[in-house]
Amino acid sequence: MGSTISEQNNKVSPSRILPVLGFALILCYVMYGVVMHELPNDMSDYNGHVYVYITTFTGVSPIEGWKMAPYFLWHVFVLIFYKLCRIPLDVSAGITSCLFLLASYFITVFMIERWNDHYEHGLYITCSSFIAFTLTILQPVWIDYLDLGSSRLLGSFSINPLFNPTHMAARPFALLSFMLIIDLWKYQESDKTEPVFFRMSEKKIRILLALILVLSALAKPVFAEMFIPAVGLIMLAKQFGAVREKKGMQYFKRALLPTFLVALPCLLIILVEFFAYFLFGGSYGGGEGMIITGWLEVWSAFSENIPLSILFSMSFPILVIIADSKNFVKEPMGILGIVSYAVGFLEAALLGEGGDKLMHGDFIWPMLFGMLLLWASALLHFLNMEKRASSKPARFIIILGWILILIHLHYGIIYIADVLGWDFMIL
Repeated sequence: MGSTISEQNNKVSPSRILPVLGFALILCYVMYGVVMHELPNDMSDYNGHVYVYITTFTGVSPIEGWKMAPYFLWHVFVLIFYKLCRIPLDVSAGITSCLFLLASYFITVFMIERWNDHYEHGLYITCSSFIAFTLTILQPVWIDYLDLGSSRLLGSFSINPLFNPTHMAARPFALLSFMLIIDLWKYQESDKTEPVFFRMSEKKIRILLALILVLSALAKPVFAEMFIPAVGLIMLAKQFGAVREKKGMQYFKRALLPTFLVALPCLLIILVEFFAYFLFGGSYGGGEGMIITGWLEVWSAFSENIPLSILFSMSFPILVIIADSKNFVKEPMGILGIVSYAVGFLEAALLGEGGDKLMHGDFIWPMLFGMLLLWASALLHFLNMEKRASSKPARFIIILGWILILIHLHYGIIYIADVLGWDFMIL
């Protein structure tokens, strides 16, 4: 049965394409609506990026615009539609945001389908599309009387901050980097190992990963701020293990050094961006650079109960880790998800900007990408758990996992309905 479905999935046909395009159409409608409703709000991120940042790009000196927004990929796309295509500025912002959200969605479909083919789960394309759609819009659980935070997306935080254009612009590159590093590690373990996601040589994977990391930094450097240290820590741990086995130089030359060189262009770009951002004040100015804060000082301003906030945003990954921790930590993907979240959490807990920007929470953004990678790794591992679930307790865990995913999807729909002003929802 599985092989039959797999063969069907490898065929390009209208019945296979329609589910993917159907969910994509819904995402376009949702994202465009969010942008149009957020833009008039003077305090919204879209308003800031369009009417503050974009005006500097269209001014006398492009350098002044770059100093205001050294991560400019989203802005450049908006300007292309606005200046070259003569599309109104608000519509250009909506189109650009839709393109980046669609990129995240299609990459997630690709990720699930390749995982499906590699482990022969036999998922239909409709199921893969629905899972990708869910992962693209799900939000944390929000119960207002528990006083978790000032709004649905503050305190618990979200892997899908649809209200922030630059974060969502970096999201597709984060998912690609996640898959590429897993495949690269597969090659580093053995030349005969077959990669999971990308059917290309190790050299091509390195080049592609270097390019994707550079693009992620141009979109928003916060992903690389989390991802590169997380990957580095994992590989340093492997280096220590190789030293104990007297294979230290072999691992260093084969894996650690080449991977560092892959990340080097991205690191250089981030240094330039940080120089511009902190030296010239960045965004709205008034910053005093990066500082070490008190433990969870910034996060505490957004949530009255941080453990509960973590539970409500990460309930599904927590379930997967508790239910199958032994197998989850054996996989490089599982380790990457856990370490990514840990690194992002530490950055959110200890770092901030000085002066008036302290409570902007700009160093919480890396944690959101750590959350995303842990969600992605937990979801893929969950599909493996479902395949081998035979006992009643195991099947109960699978049912509970799907319920949690649907609950998070429910809150994603509620958030979108709230932004778009739909009054038929029971909130």
